[in-house]
Amino acid sequence: MYDLTLGTLLVVGALGAAGILGLALAALAQRRSWPYLLVALALGTLFVRFVAGVGYMQGSLAADTHHLLEHGLDVAMAALVIAAVAFARDVSSPTGGETR
Repeated sequence: MYDLTLGTLLVVGALGAAGILGLALAALAQRRSWPYLLVALALGTLFVRFVAGVGYMQGSLAADTHHLLEHGLDVAMAALVIAAVAFARDVSSPTGGETR
């Protein structure tokens, strides 16, 4: 029963992550800017988490490695989002104007 529940959650998570990543990539293709690339990469970490979950479920990824990878992806996602916001702020700040 546990494997069925975990498998179902992985499939639902993967479909959601793939859909969100697809939207991010479509926005990136339209805007072609660094902040959009960074956000798309951040959302790509959600899909990589699915791959890590499948690896753990199949037994090809040890529990401690899976755990470390999941938290590493959390850190990467946060760093990419912060970088996207910082870069977007730099790009949108007025030139020659007063800095805050």
